[in-house]
Amino acid sequence: MLDKHQSSQVESSAPIEPSERLRSRWWGALGTFEARQGPRTSAELRREARRPFAEAMSAAALWVKRQRDKRLQPASEVVSGILDRLGPAPAPDAPRRVLVVVAHPDDEAIGAGAVLRGFPDVTIVHVTDGAPLDGDYAVRKGYESRDAYAEARRREVVAALNVIGLPQQRIRSLGLVDGEAAFHLVELCHKVADLFDELQPDVVLTHPYEGGHSDHDSTAFAVHLAAGMLLRQGQKAPVILELTSYHNYNGKRRVFSFLPFKSSRIRTVYLSPEDRRVKREMFDQFTSQLPVLEKFPLEVERFRQAPRYLFTVPPHEGQLDYERLCRRITGAEWRANAERALEELRTRQSFRGVG
Repeated sequence: MLDKHQSSQVESSAPIEPSERLRSRWWGALGTFEARQGPRTSAELRREARRPFAEAMSAAALWVKRQRDKRLQPASEVVSGILDRLGPAPAPDAPRRVLVVVAHPDDEAIGAGAVLRGFPDVTIVHVTDGAPLDGDYAVRKGYESRDAYAEARRREVVAALNVIGLPQQRIRSLGLVDGEAAFHLVELCHKVADLFDELQPDVVLTHPYEGGHSDHDSTAFAVHLAAGMLLRQGQKAPVILELTSYHNYNGKRRVFSFLPFKSSRIRTVYLSPEDRRVKREMFDQFTSQLPVLEKFPLEVERFRQAPRYLFTVPPHEGQLDYERLCRRITGAEWRANAERALEELRTRQSFRGVG
């Protein structure tokens, strides 16, 4: 696919500038490609003869990594069984311990408000407190300060989850500022890993990597990295499932759908009138977010097994959804932060990320 700045007719003498996504596929992770500034030197020409061997060794290493990754993935029939048992009604063979890790207070209600009732042992974790750093935003929402807005978000989510009988003790926050998770990726990975160690979940429900919100992508990053650490230490890791949120699709925000991903089965749960009534009651508790929640339908909830992501390339071509509305960070900046976090975590040897 041609980059948007390229013409469909390219002169043979004109240099081709690939898109960022294609560049990462051709030459490796972001930041590793440097344009040639002049003719090859004699030393470079001598190295040319050794390139076929080096390329073969690199391809072999990649093949070994992919085979190892396949062995680390849970069996497809296990995941299919878990997906089949998702639903608002408790199932006798439902996963015992479920951890929901989402970016903001209300994300769990939007993506899984009805299905949460079917889990016998569930803990909700919010990565951020739901209040942006800009105090003026809180004032525009009718609150005295950012802290007052964060406290209101906490009260709202506690009331919403109380509708389905989830006690306040099962609702935690990691305390990051809304919109700032991308600047604390290493810290966030460690916090999620500590949660896995403490709670020993069978299943983790979290966001997909879709560019809908930078905090959503940061949360997905941390969950995948924490699970990867456990696997590479020979320990059992939870099955990672995803709930829907939103992403940019042809210039518009699309909700309750996933970006396509090969061999990733989607489970759609159709909500009964009673399920929709309960979810509507949950939504009504988020008084500060009602204009946003009105855009999300109540008829279905969708889930899938999380694919293995490459967090250093864009989740899709074109502008990301948060780039249309957010001035805090761009997609390229987010991916640069992710690449630095991956390098730091690998350097520490206790983490060997999955990105």
